[in-house]
Amino acid sequence: MMMPAHDLSTRWQLKQEIEDFLFREAHILDEHRLHDWLDLFTEDAEYILPLREYVEGKVEPAGHPIIKDDKDMLRIRVAKDDTGYSHVEIPVSMTCHLISNVVVDASSDPDEVIALSAFTVRQARKLRDEAWWAGRREDVLRRVDGEWKIARRLVHLDNTVLPRGIAIFF
Repeated sequence: MMMPAHDLSTRWQLKQEIEDFLFREAHILDEHRLHDWLDLFTEDAEYILPLREYVEGKVEPAGHPIIKDDKDMLRIRVAKDDTGYSHVEIPVSMTCHLISNVVVDASSDPDEVIALSAFTVRQARKLRDEAWWAGRREDVLRRVDGEWKIARRLVHLDNTVLPRGIAIFF
């Protein structure tokens, strides 16, 4: 069934808004402006990175997520970096977040959308270590005072081997 032209135009404009939001967020992370990044989240936000294993069949992951933070915990992570005592991030990692394959779907809440995206992040640490991260994100974005905010982020890393700690955000 063909959608009316104004519906297609509205959907396209919404997709452009969401892509712009996600691309700007990537630049903020790469510029290590973590306090500005925190401002992109709602007060009731969730940031989840589940433990994933590649096994045959549909099997729930063992244990707890690697990260399951609310906004207060995200603030604590950012404050830790501010102290200068986060040895993993001395010097601060150089990152390049690439966001692609953005799909925007409606939500049951008219002020929210579901944004699916793929990402690749290159992380260079201490001028000699380099890591590449790839995966997908499922974001619930909510319009708050006319601006998009992240209400929930679910990060699915494709990496099967992880370091002891992950000190960057996806």
